[in-house]
This record gives sequence, structure tokens and C-alpha cells, in this order.
Amino acid sequence: MQCLVVFSENRGVWWLKFLKSGFRHCFVILETDRGCISVDPISNSFSVKMLEGYELKGLLRWYKNMGMEVMKVAIDDKNAGPFFWAPLTCVEIVKRLIGLNKMLVMTPWQLYKHIKRTKSEYL
Repeated sequence: MQCLVVFSENRGVWWLKFLKSGFRHCFVILETDRGCISVDPISNSFSVKMLEGYELKGLLRWYKNMGMEVMKVAIDDKNAGPFFWAPLTCVEIVKRLIGLNKMLVMTPWQLYKHIKRTKSEYL
């Protein structure tokens, strides 16, 4: 299964200013046979929306046009196993959704760099 990992600026919470500009938040768009699902773990809630009628290709282009960094990733469900304990952040949710069990990937920027470095594993 394919998905999009989207990285954005998001300045909604004061402590995000310590993160790299443009990589202060991340979320996932999952592709299903009925459309796409947006899973957006924000600081004060958890948004899950069905995006019927949209395809990953069009959403990828739309988010990029909005100035966000977007990566198309193949979900890795082969390495199913226990994840390390970690605070419930947007990065941790995204990692679990795409099957990335890397304890030291903790910020959106680190997640972006890891996926970019190992892209052949994910696409």
C-alpha cells in the first residue's frame, strides 16, 4: 500500500519553534481502494478524514503547490513487531503507520532525512 508523508510548517504550539522551519509537523495520506484517508495527529486532537474522489498523485501535487514537502512512501508491514516506547507525537504516529521502527527518528526533519536516505526501501 502507498501513502504520502506530508511535512509542514505549523506554528500552532510554542515549542514547535525549536524545530526546523518547514518541518515542524507531519501527517499521512493513506491510499485505499475507496479513496484516500488523511491521518493528521495535531497537538490537541487527532484528525482522520476520508478524502473520497482524490488520488495520491493529485494530492501530492496539491500539497507541493501549497509549499509543503511531500514524499510518496510504500508502507512496510513486513517488519511488524513491538515498537519502542515513545511520546505520542506526529512523528511517532507517522512512523507506526508506515512501519518505520527507528527509535532515534524523533522530529519531522529526522523523519524526512531518514526516508530520503533510505528511499529505495520505501518506494
